[in-house]
This record gives sequence, C-alpha cells and structure tokens, in this order.
Amino acid sequence: MRNHSIADRDPCPYRIIEDIGGAFAFGSVGGGVWHFGKGAWQSPKGTRLMGAIGNCAARAPVMGGQFAVWGGLFACCDCSLTAIRQKEDPWNSILSGGATGGILAARAGPKAMASAAVIGGVLLALIEGMGIWMNNYFAQQPMGMEDPNAAGGMVTGPPENDITAPPTSGGVGMMPTGLTLRRAPSQQQQQTIGGMEGESERFDSGGYETTFSSGGGGGSSSSGDEKSGWWPFGSS
Repeated sequence: MRNHSIADRDPCPYRIIEDIGGAFAFGSVGGGVWHFGKGAWQSPKGTRLMGAIGNCAARAPVMGGQFAVWGGLFACCDCSLTAIRQKEDPWNSILSGGATGGILAARAGPKAMASAAVIGGVLLALIEGMGIWMNNYFAQQPMGMEDPNAAGGMVTGPPENDITAPPTSGGVGMMPTGLTLRRAPSQQQQQTIGGMEGESERFDSGGYETTFSSGGGGGSSSSGDEKSGWWPFGSS
C-alpha cells in the first residue's frame, strides 16, 4: 500500500530546508513552553513572571537549534538513502534515524554512538509504524458503504422506494409507499356513464315515490291516488 505521508513530501533538495525549518519551529515552541514553566517554578515569589520570560527567551532558541540540527542531518541521510536505493519507503526513515543518532553521538565514543543509533532507529520505526497504521485505518470504508463492484454487482440506479430519485424516462419517479395514481376512465366506461345520465333516477322523499325524467315529456306520473304533478305532497 502506498504511504501518502512519504509520497506527498517535497523533493530532496527542498526537503532538507523544510525539515530544518519545521524542526526549529517545533523545538522553539516546545522548548519555550517547557522553559517558561521551569523558569516560573524556580524563580522566587514576586518575580515568577519575569523569571519565566527570561528563562524562555534564553533557552527556547537553543532547543530550537538542537532540533534544527537533528532535522537537517535526518533529511540529508534520508535524501542520500533515497538516491542510493532509488525508492522511497519507511526503511529510508528508519535507517536515517539510526544514522542521525549515531552521527550526533560520535564524539562520545563507539559505544555511545551505537546505543544512540539503536535508539534513533527504534524511535523512527515507531513513528513510521504509527503513521502507516493511521493511514490504513482512515483508508478503510465505513460500515454499510461497501463497493458494489467488489462483489460483482453493478449499480444502475437509485435503490427501491427512494422518493428523492429523479423522474424516469416515463415521466414518473419512484412513488412513496401508500400513494397510487388514479387512471382516467376508458372510452367504454365514459359511454356507460353517459347512458346512465339519460335514464330516470328514482329516490324516496318522505314516503312518496316520485319519478324524474330527463326526456322531452312535459309531465310526470305518480303512483296511488295522488294527483299528477311534480309536487310530491299534493296540492294545497
């Protein structure tokens, strides 16, 4: 798997300057915080703030310079190993950490040089291992978001019952559950309805049976002994 933290770095001539500047900034900020607290702790009462500021101003740049030296040597070793091996991988960083530790402890003797080289290599191995683990962890797909191509399936449209899907070629999209389309009556049903409108309709109104007709007749008939007429209750 490709390590993005290595692939995204600048080329070697510029990487050295970048590492030196980053290491100096890291050492200055971290050393400033450390020596500020140390100065405030060691100063007498009433002068803690001034003592903390003075100690921070005196010691923070020194620690920043030490970090810059370490970062510069590390970048030089890393670029050298990259040019020799013709590839960039975590082994370059691990070997560069060991070489940097050994070079910085060279004045203390071979034994101190070997121990510093081992410590530097182990620290860089832990850092690189943690970086690779984080890249692999965040590169994994979330649960429920599996790739359909990996399982041999192809996604050709939205899932079923998706009310947010765009309309299809037929002009109607996915309808929500419970909603149906009302179809227009057919020609035969329209003719049947039209024929029923011409027929007479009967209804019961107050116990009197009356017939209404839509035909051209001028009168209507009623059952029983009642007089003819449209008024169902008789004439007054």
